[in-house]
Amino acid sequence: MTEADIQTINKEKHQDEEYLEQKLIFDNSIFEQIKGKELDLSVAKIFEIPTVRNWFKRQKEEYYVLSQREHIIDCKYTKGKAKIPIINKQIINKEIQDIKAKNPIKYVHLGGTEILIKACFREGIDTPIEIYLADDRIIQLIEKSVISAVRGNLIYQKFKFIISANYSVAINDRNIDKSLVLYWRMSGIELAP
Repeated sequence: MTEADIQTINKEKHQDEEYLEQKLIFDNSIFEQIKGKELDLSVAKIFEIPTVRNWFKRQKEEYYVLSQREHIIDCKYTKGKAKIPIINKQIINKEIQDIKAKNPIKYVHLGGTEILIKACFREGIDTPIEIYLADDRIIQLIEKSVISAVRGNLIYQKFKFIISANYSVAINDRNIDKSLVLYWRMSGIELAP
């Protein structure tokens, strides 16, 4: 069978922010040629004709965003445990608004994250700090939500670490604000509110 032998009745493609659907309707002669094939749902095995195969092939567009944000934390949060959402819907929308993609962007891949904690008090005060990043969308078995954890000290005023989250989040996830959250606990110092 050659590409000239294909009698396509209809081709449809529907895509929006939530899904992609492709459909190809063909005649009985094509069906007769593929029904004897071993059952393999890959497009390459069922449709060995390049025109049909290329029609179903998805072109993946990738864009990379490198950004820097600063969160200033009130002194009242130095006591006990507190959290900051690292990403949220507003931040993501702001980052991708300038990208001119052919298809709507559906996912954001969380790659590397560098965290720098800077003390706003004099150097030399022994101040242990525990930090962990978590995916708070995972609520059962809380230890499975932890992406990375680290212990350090603000004795030299700065504490920096890099983690690789390496997972994707759907843009339309209603809990996207919970997908990357920073928790910390400090001891050894108490500041006036």
